[in-house]
Amino acid sequence: MNATPGPPSSHQHESSSSSVQLPEETPAEPRRGTLGRLVNVIVSSGILALCVFGYTFLGERERPERAKSAKSGKTTVTTQELRIHSGPVPIDVNGVAVPLREIRLATEVSGRIVEQSRNLRTGRMVEAGEVLIRLDPIEYELEVKRLRAQASQEAAEVASVEVSIGNTHELSKLAQQQFDLAKSERDRVDILAKRQAASATELDAVKRAELTAKASFVELGNRLRELESQRLLLLEKRAMTDVLLQRAQLDLSRCVVKTPIRGRVVASTVEEDSYVPAGTSFITIEDTSAVEVRCNLTADQMIWVWSSGGITRFIEPSALELARVAPGDAGESPLPMGTSEDDRVPPIPATISYKFGSETHHWPAVLQRIDGAGIDPQTRTYPCLFRVNTPQSLVSTGRRQQLTRGMFVSVVMDTQPDQTLYEVAETAIRPGNRVWLSVDGRLRVLPVTIVSRLPESIVIAMDPEKSQGVSLAMAEIIVSPVSDPLDGMAIAATPMQSEEPAAIGSSDPRLGTEVATLAEATGNSQSEDSGYESVDPQSDDGINEVTGRSGVLTSAVKAEPAMETAQ
Repeated sequence: MNATPGPPSSHQHESSSSSVQLPEETPAEPRRGTLGRLVNVIVSSGILALCVFGYTFLGERERPERAKSAKSGKTTVTTQELRIHSGPVPIDVNGVAVPLREIRLATEVSGRIVEQSRNLRTGRMVEAGEVLIRLDPIEYELEVKRLRAQASQEAAEVASVEVSIGNTHELSKLAQQQFDLAKSERDRVDILAKRQAASATELDAVKRAELTAKASFVELGNRLRELESQRLLLLEKRAMTDVLLQRAQLDLSRCVVKTPIRGRVVASTVEEDSYVPAGTSFITIEDTSAVEVRCNLTADQMIWVWSSGGITRFIEPSALELARVAPGDAGESPLPMGTSEDDRVPPIPATISYKFGSETHHWPAVLQRIDGAGIDPQTRTYPCLFRVNTPQSLVSTGRRQQLTRGMFVSVVMDTQPDQTLYEVAETAIRPGNRVWLSVDGRLRVLPVTIVSRLPESIVIAMDPEKSQGVSLAMAEIIVSPVSDPLDGMAIAATPMQSEEPAAIGSSDPRLGTEVATLAEATGNSQSEDSGYESVDPQSDDGINEVTGRSGVLTSAVKAEPAMETAQ
């Protein structure tokens, strides 16, 4: 059966249409992708060309060629003269003002306070001999009267015994005469009895009379010795009574308590009408006639103190007079000229300073002694005491200030060591307390000891063992920085000009870093081993940095004109 072909379906129509249109759209897609890539390449090339053009013609500046100086085989350094220090060497320490002495007064007798001084208050001044308190004296006055009456009674008894002794002595004389008569009569009767002229009865009577006279004489002698013993006993009792009377008078005088010195009341613990037993401490007085300043000196500082044993040759008599104690001051005898209280330290003069606001007050002082047997085991320092005999200061304004306890003051000792010291600039001190010396065109590294710091220099002492073989008389001190310094390296010394400042930079003694100025950083031509690079002063970098292998960075800022910067 033959089917009649009908109209084509939509699906067949779409399939036939797509099959017909596919060959027409395929060539158009490659042409559009190629055109886009070409546009991107052209735009990118244009932008890159603009950047190259802008950098080439607008941002580029021709740097001037820098002419580098020919480097020599020696390192150029700046030196100064190695000056010998003359005069006293100041040693700066800190200290605390302490009282010269403190006196604690106590009552020596008991009683009720009937009178009290108005200055018996903490912080007030009391004068020497001022009455502080009075105790009730009635009991002690009665005791004095009783002992005086007892002494009078004993004196009367002694007088009575002395009269009895006199009477007995006279009776003893009469008894002696009677005994002598009886003895003579017995002798006569004995002669008559031998001649048969006297009877035995008469002889016995004469002997009896002699014995009676002798007994009477012996009895009076015994009585006389008893009276003498009684007299001695009464005299001893009278002496004891006199002692008790003196004690009672002393107790009576102790009812009035006076201050022995002039000073300031530190503590007071009694009030009027209160009862105080004997031995009660009621006041503490600080002696203000002089003040001491306690400082702790290290062993390094004590070396210069001990080496100033002949300092009396350099001190004016007026300064040495400060070390002496005025006669009668605080009960001490004056010290001989040029001596101290301690034979372990010389009498070094010092100046005590303390700042009150904008005013700085000064007090002259003298090193007196070491407070103790030696080194303090806790701080490992020597506790030293400076004595200030004039605690009142005087400034230009005329106002006086008292140096009082507790002030944290600064002490400057003027030592005079007996060895050669040198004075150098602060920048000459290198890390590790070393200095660089220029000796015969060679650099010598020597360790030093810093003795004192002056306002514009430092006083040092050379190590005698390390400086052997170095001619210090011909040596110069190096004040400029040197990279990688080696002992014995060749150097070219350039003396510092007189118009230049003594210190070429600033240095921190704790860190040991040096900062040099631009003139010195750029003016020195360093060797290849020095690690420095020559810098053109006309460079437009703004900041020129020269760094050496030693770790010292020298910086100099050069400001350019504003017009040139704009260009």
